[in-house]
Amino acid sequence: MNSIFLSLLLAAASAQAPAHPKLAVVIDDFGLTYKRDQPDADWMALKFPITFAVMPVSPTAAGKGSTKSARDAAAAGHEVIIHFPFDKYLDLTLPKDEIDPEDLKKVEALFATALKQVPGPKGLNNHQSYRGTMNRPMMVEFMKLLKPTGLFFIDSHVSTKSVAYAEAKKAGIPTAVNSIFLDGGREPKGRRSGDAKLLAEAIAADKKTCEGYLRVAAGLAKKNGRAVAIGHHYFRGTYQCLVEEVPKLQAQGFDFVFASAVVQ
Repeated sequence: MNSIFLSLLLAAASAQAPAHPKLAVVIDDFGLTYKRDQPDADWMALKFPITFAVMPVSPTAAGKGSTKSARDAAAAGHEVIIHFPFDKYLDLTLPKDEIDPEDLKKVEALFATALKQVPGPKGLNNHQSYRGTMNRPMMVEFMKLLKPTGLFFIDSHVSTKSVAYAEAKKAGIPTAVNSIFLDGGREPKGRRSGDAKLLAEAIAADKKTCEGYLRVAAGLAKKNGRAVAIGHHYFRGTYQCLVEEVPKLQAQGFDFVFASAVVQ
């Protein structure tokens, strides 16, 4: 009986554990580029699937930086989504119990701009927007705006109190939640320094951080069948981490996929 029971447990565990866990890497903030960043061309040349989140309203004239980034990523065979900012980019009042009509006008205008500046998007995730993604009235109205476009939605989950995923789900929009930020979501100290030693230390620290968080993401994908991990295109350490670690994880049976492959 014991051997039969053990066999049943092993069979159940085998059935629950996905043979090829899916891991979607999203890299944010394309369209915003600085001299010390990992060059965009390097990201475009990566041979495994990456979803490029492109920011509208780039500092370059009329959002041309955003448009170029989106077109280059698509031409390189990667997936493009809109990296949409609510608060910080927009001055929103965000009352708790109802939508402010002026808030909605501002968001509608920025969304229209984003669709013009970021050609061919497959989905959208949020840039920062701590207050916006916690505000249920805004998320309800935004999902009404997003639904007719057919775009999927990734909740970047910058706040544990975000209601964005829940409202996307209610609206019938294919959606997923970010599991972890590969670089901790913050800039490593010294990255913008002119000191070569400090810059090298920042790159090494960021690479080590990314390696740890990528292992966590892989563990979540193995447990749940799928996971999303978000990084930022500025960080050379994050780039180096992915170049070295993704092939290792692929060899272990992990499937690196576009974000569109993990939304539900």
